[in-house]
Amino acid sequence: MSQHLLNLAHFTEKDLIELIDLAHSFQTQDPPGYRYENIFPDKKVASIFCEPSTRTKLSFEIATHNLGAQYIDFNLANSSIQKGETLEDTVEAMMLMGVDLCILRHTDSSIHTLANKFPALQFVNAGEGAVSHPSQALLDLMTIRESKKSFDDLKITIVGDLDHSRVVSSFLEAIQIVGYKTITFCGHPDLCKSYLENSIGNFEPDLETAMADADVVMALRIQNERLTEKLTISASEYVERYQINVDSLQVASPDAILLHPGPVNFGIELDYEVSQLDNCKIKNQILNGVGIRMAILTRLFSQA
Repeated sequence: MSQHLLNLAHFTEKDLIELIDLAHSFQTQDPPGYRYENIFPDKKVASIFCEPSTRTKLSFEIATHNLGAQYIDFNLANSSIQKGETLEDTVEAMMLMGVDLCILRHTDSSIHTLANKFPALQFVNAGEGAVSHPSQALLDLMTIRESKKSFDDLKITIVGDLDHSRVVSSFLEAIQIVGYKTITFCGHPDLCKSYLENSIGNFEPDLETAMADADVVMALRIQNERLTEKLTISASEYVERYQINVDSLQVASPDAILLHPGPVNFGIELDYEVSQLDNCKIKNQILNGVGIRMAILTRLFSQA
């Protein structure tokens, strides 16, 4: 693991498994959660979220507190950015004030430029436009590994708005490192143009065919505006053809697990009833978000 977490390109399989194991080492069983360890009381972490976030932002904040570090929640709306200050100037000011690590979510890929510009500051990519979301991919791997013995044997099906998903981009980066058996992409062709022909897996427009014998089913969020503006079918037609529900899951493997990065639009990509199934691991993903981010911060701080 390098000084930053910008993407997963330089990770090895050993790196990924060790990071997941480290996350598990922080777990508590009763109640399920992650314990407090005052390991890094001298570290200051600032988060800059230029896009809305609940799970990612809160889990990084809790992870920071759990490690004994100080967390500074940068308020974008009340900052000098509203007066025209650049993001680069803001980050430099943070560095001069003693911030050690910056967690950034941004619509652009500015984090790479910032990491090069300010080598004394560590950076964590908390969402880079539609390009990448590495910590989400890591918690997805962690959740899968809790239910499956081997990545190599997995038949994976990914359903939804693939073209606009930073989650799937990072997941594919990660799963190619640890291995898989097959990957099937599914969704309306208007939302999957980048995956109609690809070297990673097969595109299948029919949901039942795509989910047949799947071991892992990952649903992706559908933005409401895309249903009305981008598709050549109606919203109700989309739900009928691509919504994952109890019936559509019947063709998957009996011990298949269902993932979703959240937030879920119940009634669109998922029927609410599936969230109550034992093989739905969405709540596990939320919980694991704290652990994997504790592991990320621990590794980065240890290398600083």
